[in-house]
Amino acid sequence: MMEVKHQDWTDTMFPEMEKMMKYGNQEKKKRLTSEQMESLESSFQEEIKLDPQRKMKLSKELGLQPRQIAIWFQNRRARWKTKQLEHLYDSLRHQFEVVSKEKQQLQDEVR
Repeated sequence: MMEVKHQDWTDTMFPEMEKMMKYGNQEKKKRLTSEQMESLESSFQEEIKLDPQRKMKLSKELGLQPRQIAIWFQNRRARWKTKQLEHLYDSLRHQFEVVSKEKQQLQDEVR
């Protein structure tokens, strides 16, 4: 006996419906404009923490949801912290190399 495979009719008839069922009514993620990015960066440089009043002010000025502003600041602080750690690591590595060379020179003098 032959087996007949049944394909859900929504897959072929309504591909958009399948997407909606999978992902809900999520809007496509919109990228920030360069002006929005510049404004957020400028605000971040002034203060890396975001108080509620500033969040609402930026939200209104930039036409973004307050949640978008908060998440942008959270992500930006994470990138900032990573950069700080990279700089600290580079500085410590350089100091280690200097001390290591001095140690080697002292050992060579003793011999």
